[in-house]
Amino acid sequence: MRDYQEEQPWLPFSEALLEWDDDFHELMLQDRLRMAAYRKAIQETVRPGDVVLDLGTGTGILSLWALQAGASRVYGIDLSAPVLARAVERMAQAGLADRFVPINQLSFDVSLPEQVDVLISEIMGNMADNEDFQPILRDAIPRFLKAGGRVLPQSTATYLVPVAARQAHRSLVEREVSTLSPKYSMERLCREKGIRSPFNIYYDTILPRRTYLSRARCLYRYQGEWEQPPCYSVDVPYPVHKAEWMTGFKAYFVAQLSPSVTLDISGDDIGGGSTSASWKHAYLPIEHPLQVAEGDTVSVRFSRFYPDAGARFRQIYRWQGEVLRAGNVIAQFDQCMDESLTVSPEVVSG
Repeated sequence: MRDYQEEQPWLPFSEALLEWDDDFHELMLQDRLRMAAYRKAIQETVRPGDVVLDLGTGTGILSLWALQAGASRVYGIDLSAPVLARAVERMAQAGLADRFVPINQLSFDVSLPEQVDVLISEIMGNMADNEDFQPILRDAIPRFLKAGGRVLPQSTATYLVPVAARQAHRSLVEREVSTLSPKYSMERLCREKGIRSPFNIYYDTILPRRTYLSRARCLYRYQGEWEQPPCYSVDVPYPVHKAEWMTGFKAYFVAQLSPSVTLDISGDDIGGGSTSASWKHAYLPIEHPLQVAEGDTVSVRFSRFYPDAGARFRQIYRWQGEVLRAGNVIAQFDQCMDESLTVSPEVVSG
């Protein structure tokens, strides 16, 4: 497994979905937190004889576990033909190829010959919805799942907290950002997203709890048939509990995979295995650190939207707000993946 440390920014894997190579899939397969939670949840959810859909099957590990749990057939949908070929090979090695049906298409374009008992997916980014899973599942659930069928995960919740992550911020100033592949660089990412400032995008970064300036709060929750809107804007106040320099926000998800299995990626114990090696956390920086004091309030408006109605895999996030002291605004910030919308931050008073 690649080494990674606290506050070390990595380019966001969720912004390069169509370019995941063997290195990234191996990183996911070695993620102990992810693997243990999904394996247990699949064993709890899939019953002998079930027909299962693995949406975004990748190299097929979740499909394999579903077949080992007794599924009579698993449909595995993935957009990457080379990666799906690895899934087919995995099933053949396990002697289960006759019960695995690979489908190399985008799920929106797929029609199955039957409805399934269980729909499994692991298309969550470290903010839950930064791999566009909500529109995908909102389309897939009514078309592919039998009435009364089971969905894994059952729900997800996204959390946000302001942080003092000086080392991570310094790395962005110096443009020292890690990547799994030299093909995926900060310069290329910013060019393809039309972003000039490295502070207008998020990064995969372990942010320990000692960096928290307040208590993490839930921003948004998806559950049931994923009918919640994919675009939203949420206002959240954070009472500051210590004097520090605020450098941005940590975001993470907590997913209820099955009745007894909760996947929480907020952990920061790298050596102890409570941290996700593949997801890490999302670091949403602010360009100019703000000095905050105990008793201040950080008020943030967090938004998710699309640049146009037909966009796929191109969600935009914006985190903007202000710092209030004794009811007065003392500083403002505004970062957005669509730079045409941002305004220059302003310190209103000392």
